[in-house]
Amino acid sequence: MPTLQLENGVLRAEVLPEAGGGLLRFDLLRDGAVMPIFRPGETDAALRDTRTLACYPLVPWSNRIGGGQFPFRGRTIEVPRTRGDEPYPLHGHGWLMPWHPVSQTATSVELAAMVDHGRPFRYLALQRYVLAGNTLNIALTVRNEGSPLPFGLGVHPFFPRTPDVQLRAGATAMWQSAPDYLPTVLNAPSADADFRKLRKLDASAAINHSFEGWDGRAEIVWPSRRVSVGITADTSRYVLYTPVAYDFFCFEPVDHAINAHNLPGLPQDHGLTILGTGQSLQRSYQFTVNQPNA
Repeated sequence: MPTLQLENGVLRAEVLPEAGGGLLRFDLLRDGAVMPIFRPGETDAALRDTRTLACYPLVPWSNRIGGGQFPFRGRTIEVPRTRGDEPYPLHGHGWLMPWHPVSQTATSVELAAMVDHGRPFRYLALQRYVLAGNTLNIALTVRNEGSPLPFGLGVHPFFPRTPDVQLRAGATAMWQSAPDYLPTVLNAPSADADFRKLRKLDASAAINHSFEGWDGRAEIVWPSRRVSVGITADTSRYVLYTPVAYDFFCFEPVDHAINAHNLPGLPQDHGLTILGTGQSLQRSYQFTVNQPNA
């Protein structure tokens, strides 16, 4: 299936239904040129490995479930690995599945995927992408078609990492992590991960942590490119991933902590939502492109 292109004269997005229903590109159209806002992908590479996309959905959970299991209502729920090269189940199933278009206009598309083999999860997932002015709107919905379980959602965009890129994303706390990236202790953000004020990403610091107490607003600025993107989401958590050896970083709005299924207390205490059979959960995300001094 070819990519589906959305365009409104200001922004352009390319959706690849076969690769997790993800975005292959999200670009600003400026002065006859195309400026990537998300890291651009290539169709052939994305069909082989979804991780090369510009953005993909996280459903029905984000990040890792430690040990491939979690306790729920007196039972131990086993969750198979989603990738053979990952020790723990990672990012759910939606990013690894083909989706099919439900409806499309010049500036919007809705996609659907039915997961009936994602042991123990069975669900219908919907994604809607809409270009409106200088904003990309993403809505992600999951409807539980199986037994009651904790569900969570998020999106996983990749951003170009230039030497001068800056980030603002206030959070009150950050989970420290073990070598396997599972969270251990919740503390105030460390000095190199405190983005309450706009600041450059440290070129030598690799961050791969879950943050709490986010106000749902963030900003990424590329001074040398004369462009910025404002991010809003109806969630209070995000994951920040800044690998030093690559030319991208990830700012992932999510509604639950890494390994929320196994953290002390109830799943709901860490952002997950218990969905009964037929119940739905929806989250929305906005990426607004601005051009300071353009």
